[in-house]
Amino acid sequence: MLVKVYPPYCTLPFVDAPEASAIPRPEPIAEPRDPVENTCEARIHQLEQQVRLGELLNEINNAVRSTLDFDRVLQTACTLLASTLNCSRVSILVNEAEHESVLITRGEYKQDDYPSQQGLKVPIDDNPHLQQLMRQNEPLAVTRFDQFPGMSAQVAAMVEGLGIKSMLAIATRYQGEVNGILGIHQCDRYREWTEWECQLLEGVASQLAIAINQARLYSATRAAAERESLLRLVTDQIRSTLDLQTILKTAVRGVRELLATDRVVIYQFTQDWQGEIVVEDLAVPWPSILGQEIGDNCFKAEYGQRYQNGRVRAIDDIHTAGLDPCHVNFLAQLNVKANAIVPIAIADRLWGLLIAHQCDNPRRWQDHEIDLLQQLGDRLAIAIGQAELYAQVRESADRYQAQTEQLQATLEELQTTQQQLLQSEKLSSLGQMVAGIAHEINNANNFIHANVPHARDYAQSLERGLQRYATLIDAPEAIAAIDSELDLDYIREDFSKILASMSQGSERIRSIILTLRNFAHLDEAEYKLTDVNEGLETTLTMLQHRLTPAIAIHKDLAALPKIYGFPGQLNQVFFNLLANAIDAIETQKTPGQLTLTSRQLDRETIAISIGDNGPGIAPEIQKQIFDPFFTTKPVGKGTGLGLSLCYQAVVKGHGGRIHCDSEPGRGTTFTIELPVRLETVQPRG
Repeated sequence: MLVKVYPPYCTLPFVDAPEASAIPRPEPIAEPRDPVENTCEARIHQLEQQVRLGELLNEINNAVRSTLDFDRVLQTACTLLASTLNCSRVSILVNEAEHESVLITRGEYKQDDYPSQQGLKVPIDDNPHLQQLMRQNEPLAVTRFDQFPGMSAQVAAMVEGLGIKSMLAIATRYQGEVNGILGIHQCDRYREWTEWECQLLEGVASQLAIAINQARLYSATRAAAERESLLRLVTDQIRSTLDLQTILKTAVRGVRELLATDRVVIYQFTQDWQGEIVVEDLAVPWPSILGQEIGDNCFKAEYGQRYQNGRVRAIDDIHTAGLDPCHVNFLAQLNVKANAIVPIAIADRLWGLLIAHQCDNPRRWQDHEIDLLQQLGDRLAIAIGQAELYAQVRESADRYQAQTEQLQATLEELQTTQQQLLQSEKLSSLGQMVAGIAHEINNANNFIHANVPHARDYAQSLERGLQRYATLIDAPEAIAAIDSELDLDYIREDFSKILASMSQGSERIRSIILTLRNFAHLDEAEYKLTDVNEGLETTLTMLQHRLTPAIAIHKDLAALPKIYGFPGQLNQVFFNLLANAIDAIETQKTPGQLTLTSRQLDRETIAISIGDNGPGIAPEIQKQIFDPFFTTKPVGKGTGLGLSLCYQAVVKGHGGRIHCDSEPGRGTTFTIELPVRLETVQPRG
């Protein structure tokens, strides 16, 4: 208990009195004064002090009523006290939470020459003067603070660092509960505190107790609102988005800011009760542990089962919580001094843990803080469950979509193959029919072709016989009449021309039949060396009937090496491209131009280009021209298989490339690139 000594001093009985020479004393009064005069002056001085006390309390009371800014109220009180008492420092330490073992300096006024203790956390357990203040209602006045008994070395070093010589302090109480400490420091000299200063401190403390309580209520209300806001935000995100990472990050960031803790993490179990940190939010300067695979060898299966059953654990101090030494060492490696852990359980499965770390000091976790973590853990379990369910549905949908696409592609390939088989069958039938017709024509033509020379010889023999008959028979007039009647002179002259024409016609028939056989390559269906230029020329001959005089043909065919391939397939490609080019030219009224070029790109590749000056192909459909059944021709004019067959024959049949270069109004050019030698790998025929 503080023993009050009436003015001019307040002292403590258990503090060793300093040497008399060390305590400054008032100067002695030279002449005695009249007692009545002294009494009047004392009363006037006392009245002035009371007025000043009232004014000071009134100013502090007005500050408390005028604002909800707690720090501003404390700063105003410190400034007013410092100006009234002419001291080095005034500070207000606040117990921000019930049963908290640490006080935090929230308000301060100091002279410029002295260090600040604003924001300093002061432990109660190691400070005997704080413990004494919390036990007594009266102020504690200490003249020589460095000699206060029971100080730990840490507290003594703190006092020395702050330069405190004398201290006057009192605990602020609201309804009997201590909620702060109001302290006055004198740093430039030792100071004995007066009774009036003690009274002044008591009056200010009663006002500040109300202000601190109001701040607590406001802080608790605001914290509750912020907790509800965070829970609502997470709930809304769960309802509005399936982005699990965003939900988890929002939760840990909100928890760390609301609880003012150093690190908040979400730990996900993988196997054998091991796992990794998947989400983290932390304050500087604490190191990140995000993504680390955390292996706690002290975490047994029974602990996991407890968390799975809903266990919540709040560790205020890892060194005093009765933890296994190996677990203490594990937490110390993570710079953890206190932590709070709640489970994230989905149905009967423990998915992970939501953990708040305090790294700078031990911490006494409050019930509302644990409740917030539990509610968030429950909501995060819902979000994770939804995300896993969505992932399963999405995976199934993707699998079914892939199967559907594969089936669709297979169906389209089957349809294409069917049409190609039909087309190939038609071409094969056509080829066989052409071969049969060519064979029959060729047989008949052979008779003609073989007998023309004999007919010429017979005609010559008959002419010689007639000449000899004329010389042997002496009837010139009768012979002349016969010549005139039968026009033998004209027959003699024209018969040789008829035979020559028959010979030329027979040769033409033989040439056409040879062209048909070369185009179909019915006798060359195997993979073999092929002359591409010859195939191009043969195909052009086949389309000679469509090449009107209005179509000019420009050929620039370079000497090319023979390539390995299927001659029939290549001729069919040339036929389709040339037929399409002629179709394009015929759609316009201007003179047409057909360009055929061949060249060797390098030692391994040759190129053939077939171009026209037709209307061209629009850019938006150029990507579709090689698709099966795609055509821009009117119904009945095209099947949409020509270019598709070209693509199949060039790319799959010969390992080459085919591409289109076209611009509306400027014509179209198809270029085929073929490898020179492919003996080792034969493409599909």
